Amino acid sequence: MNLSPKRAELLSLIAFVLQILFSLLVLLVSAQVNSPALRIEAWHFLGGTGIWLILLLQFRQMRLAQEERLDAEQYQRLRREGKDTSVFESTAVEDSFQVSQRRLSWLEKYMLPIVALLNSAYLLIMGYWLLRQVQAAQETILAGQDVVFKSAAFIAGIALVSFLFSRYAVGMSRQAEWRPLRAGGSYLFSNALACFALAIVLILTGRYPAAERVVQYVLVILMLAIGLENIWNLVLDAFSPRLKGRYRRAPFESRLLGLFSEPGGILHTFAQAIDYQFGFKVSDTWFFRLLSRTFIWLFLAMATTLYLITSLAIVPPGNVAVLERFGRPLNFEQPLSAGLHLKWPWPIDEIRLFPVEQLQTIDVGFVRKDPVIDEKTGREKPDLTPILWTKEHWKEEYPFMVAFSISEQSADTAVRESEVLSDESVARNDFDMLVVAFIIHYRIVDIEKYGYDYADPRTLLDAVCNRQVVHFCAESNIENLLGPGRHETSDTLKGLIQKQVDDYGLGVKITFVGLESVHPPIKVGEAFEKVVAALQEKQAKVLLAYGKSNKIISMARGDSAERIYRASAYASERSQLARAGAERFVRQIEAHRKGKNVYLWREYLSVLDETLPAMRKYIITSDNVGHWVYELDLKEKLQPDLFEGLGITEEDKETNK
Repeated sequence: MNLSPKRAELLSLIAFVLQILFSLLVLLVSAQVNSPALRIEAWHFLGGTGIWLILLLQFRQMRLAQEERLDAEQYQRLRREGKDTSVFESTAVEDSFQVSQRRLSWLEKYMLPIVALLNSAYLLIMGYWLLRQVQAAQETILAGQDVVFKSAAFIAGIALVSFLFSRYAVGMSRQAEWRPLRAGGSYLFSNALACFALAIVLILTGRYPAAERVVQYVLVILMLAIGLENIWNLVLDAFSPRLKGRYRRAPFESRLLGLFSEPGGILHTFAQAIDYQFGFKVSDTWFFRLLSRTFIWLFLAMATTLYLITSLAIVPPGNVAVLERFGRPLNFEQPLSAGLHLKWPWPIDEIRLFPVEQLQTIDVGFVRKDPVIDEKTGREKPDLTPILWTKEHWKEEYPFMVAFSISEQSADTAVRESEVLSDESVARNDFDMLVVAFIIHYRIVDIEKYGYDYADPRTLLDAVCNRQVVHFCAESNIENLLGPGRHETSDTLKGLIQKQVDDYGLGVKITFVGLESVHPPIKVGEAFEKVVAALQEKQAKVLLAYGKSNKIISMARGDSAERIYRASAYASERSQLARAGAERFVRQIEAHRKGKNVYLWREYLSVLDETLPAMRKYIITSDNVGHWVYELDLKEKLQPDLFEGLGITEEDKETNK
């Protein structure tokens, strides 16, 4: 049965108008809602207008060619009956009945590839441009909830109309005469699915802000994929043989979209592949026919089972979960502990996990390097690179402003006093630049405040930590951070961050603040090392001078004390001797008064004994001698005397005398 192309021509015209109308409507809605995803879908809609336009022209030429064939058949019948009254030759008349057919052949041979190429260029160029915009765009804020819901309902209506027209077009394309409609129907079906997805995303944007951005990437990737597939179809069409009477698929007819717009074709193709592999009609067996009849029910049963699995909630160890029913939390006081729990299926109930027993980390001032995995053990390799001021410590480092140290301020003041700056000279700023890396650990202590008072509490906590670090560094000097103030810095900064966090009511506890590294910027690291080396050398010389000074001062003080003590001892000695001499003289006077000559002789003999201690002395008393006689034996003794032979010492001799 020959079907008239007029019906397909009318459908192509309506679809062409709808494609342009829906593109404009979606673009207006995107401006009202401020949704980039809707704006992308508007351009996606516009990409189908070229397909429907060429289909409209193709079916029009088909209709004209069919009318020509009818006229040609009538002419041939008249000629056979002898009723031909034409004044022209029969060949010229027959050629006049093939004008539309030749135009149709020319359109299918040249115009279809050209339209496919233009459609591919549009999808690829527009897809790439939209992808760049999506990557560069910041997080967008949609309009009010009422506007969003109304827009979602409107987009759902567009999706429904697009779905009905696409299914109608795909259904008509099962007829051989209307086979080209599948290209437009498949593209319009992709628009319908995209609009359905956007309507759902607009409703769920309040709970899932990232869903809208995910749809943006999906739509852009879809446009790029269709454009690349059209290019591939053009290449295959250029090298495929052209058989007379065989339908040639248009290059812009997407097989990828056909998998979704006509899923029955997948089973047909699968059955043909199985028959070819096994060599007999496997598709005619009872099992395959049973499977084909019950495939939808099996698929629904599997989908239902997967959906019911969402009633199971698994809470990992170290976490607690808040049960949300239609987005409203139910169990702040008694959250779900680790384990398996039952709930209503999605989207009625959902759980939100909070790692309350896990220490979470925020890095301030740096970005960590990508971990290096050991191929043998599968573990992360430790970074054993020496930490130097002239080498990067992290993947990215950020400098902070710190105040001048006391020594730098005094040096800077001296420079300013000694130099006269002109108006064109650049004035120095009273700050240094220092690369500081802090590691901050925190733990969630109040899940209600942390999870529901703020949309993104971790980002806020990160901003608080960065702000406090910036303020603290601006109030500290470089010598304090590089030197003895490291431990005090950690304790002080921990208290400041905790106070700010408590003021915001974030519901977290700061457990640790560590100063991981602090060094000057890498560009000035080498110069800074020279300055530090000079300062250390200066300090060493100062300390050496202090040592010598202390040694000299100590020696001078010791010598001074020694001289003072000697003088004091000498004075005491002289005083005691003088006192003793006076006392002795008094005693001598008293002894002389009592002993007279005896005392004089005793003193005389004592003087002889003291002045001549090692000499033998003889005392001879005689009344006939009127003077003193002294005999001194100064000769060396050649033989020991009797006393020496007996072992008697001089002291014993003196005692025996």
